[in-house]
This record gives sequence, structure tokens and C-alpha cells, in this order.
Amino acid sequence: MNHLLNNFTVGLPTYYGAPAIIKTVESILASKNVGQFRLIVTIDGNPLKPEIEERLTSLGVEVIFNDQRGGQTARIKQLINLCETEILILTQDDIIFQPNTISEIMLSLENNKNLTMIGTNVKPMPAQTYFEKILEIGVKIRDQVGLKWNDGDNYLMSNGRCLVFRIPFAKQYKIPEVIINSDAYLYFVNKKIGGKFISLQSAIVYNKSPLRLKEHVKQSRRFINSYDELLNYFGSEIKKEYQIPKWLILVAATKIFFSSPVKATLYFLVSVYVKIGNVRKKQITKRFWETDISTKR
Repeated sequence: MNHLLNNFTVGLPTYYGAPAIIKTVESILASKNVGQFRLIVTIDGNPLKPEIEERLTSLGVEVIFNDQRGGQTARIKQLINLCETEILILTQDDIIFQPNTISEIMLSLENNKNLTMIGTNVKPMPAQTYFEKILEIGVKIRDQVGLKWNDGDNYLMSNGRCLVFRIPFAKQYKIPEVIINSDAYLYFVNKKIGGKFISLQSAIVYNKSPLRLKEHVKQSRRFINSYDELLNYFGSEIKKEYQIPKWLILVAATKIFFSSPVKATLYFLVSVYVKIGNVRKKQITKRFWETDISTKR
């Protein structure tokens, strides 16, 4: 008997609190082959609409409101501190879980006692627009590169849309609340203190791609200075682990280009726009970001 099936918490930070959060919670509660668990939603300074909070409460969700906005990293830190179970599953308010995702996570943790952090298999929801299909090219390249780079043990596979932690270990993390790229930071801090990470492909969750170029650009630009940010906390030793092998990118991009040349070309043009566009310093260093509305309906 896997004792972890009754020994985990699901934590979900939110700022916008749109109707999509109800779908996220319902998909989590529909998980199969698990026992009872605590589900916490932490509100980051922006009160939920009464009907949404009422629905969450009726589903048995513990809703915690924070008066002042602290940002995503502050709420992650809060959820780690609040967690009283052995395992914490961190997710976001526009994610859909497969029914067996949590049981796959617990099986992996039960079979590997040294495992302290899991990155799940984050897939885009079925595309409804051509722009979403273009963005899927980037996801495919990232996954092909990330899975082959060091057998999936790299920061590309630490996707904050759903991460899992063994709490006795995670409570040792030192997490500055000013961190912008918390996904990569959590991967590296876990590794720095001796933790073990895997990318668990059998644990699948789905997220909605942005419907607008403006939102995609905003998401991408927030990570432009990620390397410099991480240098401040981990020093130059991080350089080798941060630089993605160029040959892996070339192989993945070439393979995808020949399978989808038009969408791959358009994705390349979007990527160039993100990288060489006029980016003011405050756009890439500010702690709080506008919420993507189109992914949370």
C-alpha cells in the first residue's frame, strides 16, 4: 500500500481567480486511486468573486486570502510553509489534471525514496486557433530538447504549471520572494542542497496556450534576464547547467521544421520578435505581472 496516497497536499496560488480555477479544482478532485487530501488556494491580494469563492468552498477547498500582493514566489513559499503532509503538489489556476496524474506522482515518489522534486509532463490543451498551433511548436522543441538533455534532469523540465516537492526537504529551501523565474530557481536550489529531480512523463497536466501575441510576448519576456537573476544566487557555477546544448536545439528544430515548415517558420519569427523587440528594463525586472486573461476563461 502506497502510504503517500493519503499524505499529500495540493496548493494553488492565484491572483486573477477567473472561472478557469473551478475547472482546475474539479479536475484535481476527480483524481483516481488517491485518498483524502488537503487542497489549498492562496489568494494574492485580489479578492475572488463571491460566486467563485462560494463554489470553491462548496468543493471543500481551503481558501486563504492575503491582503497584500506578494507575487507568485511569495505564495509558493507560503504554501510550502503551510504544508503539513509529506508531499506538496504545486499547480496553477488554469491547469487540467488527468485522472491518474496524482497517482502516477505518488507511485514514483514511493518507488524512489531519494526523489525530492518532480516536474510533470505539461501539454497544451487542444488548439482552437492557428496562433495556438504556432505556439505548440515551441512546446515540442522544448520537450524534445529537455528530455534528451541529461535524461530530463534540467531546468527546462521544471515547469511551474505543476511541480511536486517532498516537503521535509523543500522546507530547507531559501526562497527570496523577489525571484521572477521561480521555476528555474526551485530546480537549482533543490539541486544545490542535494535533492534529486526527475521529469515524470506519465504525470500529465494540460494548460491553455495564450490566444494573443501580446500575452505570449509578455510571458516570454519575463524570463529574458533569468540567467542574470540566477547568477546572483548560485554564482558562475550555474553557467554550464544553464546553457542548453546547441546541437540538441538544432536537431529538434530541424526535425520539427520538416514536419511543420509553415508553423515552424512563424514560430521562429515570433521568437525573434520576442528577443530583439524593444524591451524596457522595467518590463523584465518588475516583480508583478499582468495576468493572462485568455488562458483563464
